[in-house]
This record gives sequence, structure tokens and C-alpha cells, in this order.
Amino acid sequence: MYPLRPAKNTVGTAYNLVHQDMLLQDQLKSDGAFAELVVAFQQHFDEAISEHSYFSAPVVFNDVMLQKYEPKSGGITPHRDRTDYRHIICLFVLEGFGRFYIADDRNKTNAIEIANLPGDVVLMPGPGFVGLNNRPFHYLENITQERWVFGLRHDQSKLD
Repeated sequence: MYPLRPAKNTVGTAYNLVHQDMLLQDQLKSDGAFAELVVAFQQHFDEAISEHSYFSAPVVFNDVMLQKYEPKSGGITPHRDRTDYRHIICLFVLEGFGRFYIADDRNKTNAIEIANLPGDVVLMPGPGFVGLNNRPFHYLENITQERWVFGLRHDQSKLD
């Protein structure tokens, strides 16, 4: 098993403050099951979009993170992912249950719950998806079972 570390309890400042209650690992080995998942998903993803121009540049899933939320965890408050996360964000729900939402703002205005059961992959747009600069506010709450999520992102800062 991968050693997990606590995420920072809060990130950001003032209005941009985000509270998060999870364990994570973002230094996954370059071999093993998660590495195989990244390679396989990248290949299928590339094939699926080969005839379309949804993205402003090639998508490279170069940022991986394993997250664990304990039952009754506070989850993560409404936030937008970093601007360096481009094109598309992929969250593989491996195990457990929590309620995942997108909203118009940090106040949860017009919140919509998104299906996110084990086996689901939640896809969210990032800047560069169909030429837009979209970064949706999203959050996770009401974790009732130990929850594991594996995330894939294209981190532009790692390519510059």
C-alpha cells in the first residue's frame, strides 16, 4: 500500500480559503497498478478524442493523486482546481460514498449533485477544454464510508 499523508487542513487565503479533510499520496510509483491505469487510460483517451478538437493542446495526464476520506470526514469545501490543471480533470471513484457537487460559486449557489459511486469516473473541464477557460466550483461532503479516489490531471506547470 502507498503511504498516505494528511492534506493541509486549509489552503488559499481569505475568500479563497478551502478546508480539506483527507489523506493523500501524490508521489505514486512509476510502476504498479496505478501506473498501469494511467497508461491505459491515456491510450484510450487519446484514441477516443483522435478525431475531435476538444482541447487547445495535447492532453498529458502527468499529475496523479490518490485520496482517502474517512467516514464522517469534512471532505473538501467548494473550490476550483488550480489554473495549471488544464483541459480535463478525471476522478476515478474506487471505493466508498460521499456526495460530490458542482456549483456556481463558493456559497454552493445552484449546486448540482454529480453521480460518483464506486466505479464511476467524474470528468470536469479545465481551461483549454473546447477553447473555454472553465474551472467549475466543486466540493465533497457527507462521506459515510471510507472513500478512495484516484485523480488524473494535466498539469501545465510540469510541461513548461
